[in-house]
Amino acid sequence: MQKNRNFRSDKHVYLGALKDVPHAVMKLSENIPFPWEQVREVPVLYHITGAITFVNAIPRVIEPRDCRHFKHMRFPPFDDEEPPLDYGDNVLDVEPLEAIQLDLDAEENAPIIDWLYDTQLLIDTPHVNGPSYKYCSLPLPAMANLYCIGRTLLSDHTDINSSYLFDKKSFFTAKAFNMAIPGGPKFEPLYRDMDNFDEDWNEFNDINKVIIRQQIRTEYKVAFPHLYNSLPRSVHISPYHVPKNVYIRTDDPDLPAFYFDPLINPISLRGAQPKNMPLVSHEDAIFGPNDADDDDFEIPEEVSPFLEDKPLENDLTADAIALWWAPEPYNWHSGCMRRAQDIPLVKNWYLEHCPPGQPVKVRVSYQKLLKCFVLNELKTCPEKAMTKKNLFRQLKATKFFQTTKLDWVEAGLQLGVGRHMCGRI
Repeated sequence: MQKNRNFRSDKHVYLGALKDVPHAVMKLSENIPFPWEQVREVPVLYHITGAITFVNAIPRVIEPRDCRHFKHMRFPPFDDEEPPLDYGDNVLDVEPLEAIQLDLDAEENAPIIDWLYDTQLLIDTPHVNGPSYKYCSLPLPAMANLYCIGRTLLSDHTDINSSYLFDKKSFFTAKAFNMAIPGGPKFEPLYRDMDNFDEDWNEFNDINKVIIRQQIRTEYKVAFPHLYNSLPRSVHISPYHVPKNVYIRTDDPDLPAFYFDPLINPISLRGAQPKNMPLVSHEDAIFGPNDADDDDFEIPEEVSPFLEDKPLENDLTADAIALWWAPEPYNWHSGCMRRAQDIPLVKNWYLEHCPPGQPVKVRVSYQKLLKCFVLNELKTCPEKAMTKKNLFRQLKATKFFQTTKLDWVEAGLQLGVGRHMCGRI
């Protein structure tokens, strides 16, 4: 009787744990070890009966990382009759695969070589706010090294004018007119009455209207919506031009911070003066020739230029200028941590025009990603003030849950065992 009573009690526990299995799987998957880690120990919160195990950790990162080395894992089909794997018998003695890491130079990458591949970066240093791991502040040499490593993921365009008619406001206007910018997404009509607008009164029977017989390009209608459209509604006016960015990024660390780049075309004074300019300038006519009063005034010997004893640049000047023009998050000195899953690694890729010569499936993927981006930007609302509830903190306060540290694979096996027992019940 006692055994049956315990079985009925455990049965209710396992059935009650079923509703939290998706959350447990999500926490397990978001804490998966990175390719540069051989073994990862994670804090877990487990039920005393083994019904369910949660990975009680939120992975936070300081900078985006390159995820091209992730591998697709193939799992066998789930079998109810197959006994669960035991960590000690099947996994404990298996040597983990070699971690995938960059060959960092001890001198050039000295600011980051000691902590770049840690699970929690800079956790015991003054650069983060402590165990809560919410705020960070990195020195300039560390940010310069991270920017140099992550430059392969970033865009080569530093001028905002390169995204003219391919930005967020242009996509909003194209969506309102049911048009598709070349290379951009296509949406359903926002207003269904566009075809029936002004059927009895059009440009052919109105004397005040100008008849335009050639087809107006989509770019003109998006750039000037109130000029080339009959009924502009829900349009967004994007800037026509912003000041040109003349910064030239260099890949050679041995170049000085200030130098004349060969890409800059010299401006010659030839032809700059008009032909009808008088032989004697207006200034010379009033003040006399340039060399007339040279002997009347001399600079005293004790006069020296401002900041004469200060160097023009140091070892960090070029890195500081590069970080000034770098995209987020490399252009800030301190900020908030973010979850690793919230870092958009390839977002800046599909926000640009698809490279020419790509197959159709690549162009379609670009358009689908752009369509999701535009819809998310349109439907994003400011967050409402709500009371923050922590499920794991509430479970930990009860007597039925305990905490410990386990290997990530063992935590996954425990979760699989709990799910297996729930399936048998």
